[in-house]
Amino acid sequence: MAKSQLEQQLRELDQLKRRGVITEEEYEVRRAAVLASPEAAVAVKEGGSAAKGIFKWGFFGCLGIIGAVVMFVVVIVVLLAAAGSDDDDTPGVPGAVGTNKGDVHVALEVGASGEIAPEGNREKRVKITILQVVDGAKASNQFEQPPEGKKWWGAEVVVENVGTKEVTSVDWKLRDSADGEHDRSLVYSAGDSLKPLFDLTPGGKTQGWIFFEIPQTTTAKWLRADPNMFLKNDLYFDAK
Repeated sequence: MAKSQLEQQLRELDQLKRRGVITEEEYEVRRAAVLASPEAAVAVKEGGSAAKGIFKWGFFGCLGIIGAVVMFVVVIVVLLAAAGSDDDDTPGVPGAVGTNKGDVHVALEVGASGEIAPEGNREKRVKITILQVVDGAKASNQFEQPPEGKKWWGAEVVVENVGTKEVTSVDWKLRDSADGEHDRSLVYSAGDSLKPLFDLTPGGKTQGWIFFEIPQTTTAKWLRADPNMFLKNDLYFDAK
């Protein structure tokens, strides 16, 4: 690409932007692509000092080309993020949980089940079913008991991979009736515990108990199953 051709392309882009034919984001992406092209690098090399008229920062030579590539990548990432937010982002309710688009709510009761996938990725979809619920679980081992003023709330669950790709462990959290939140407690003598870490291939399932140590004076408000703590879409079992 000769210098005159390069200048012409840049002028045409400027005209398209001024006439409103392309947006500012499209202009930046196209301009970065032109400046990052191999032909543009040749124009800089052949043009010497004259090439400064084409690149406002052109006397840096190759550094300028690298800068154009970086800018091109950044703009693309920003545009993709913006597009994704338009499709998937729904503002939650301040002070509330489980209000994001894609969150699923079912009843916290025996026999209840729900399906969830991180960010709506149906290929990694899991189904969780509650088999039993115990408020005040008792351990068979006298040396394994909750602290004074506490009790164990437990649920026996089945986690099944109903997607088409392998899935990993679910993260659990319980909120009590006083709005205290609790992570899972590992209790070994009150029932067969659900493995903390597991992988399930499509069609596979695993079963076991999950326990939470909560105050004696409270009950469960909701149980949350999170298929990926870094992504949206959670499953809530809500108490009536």
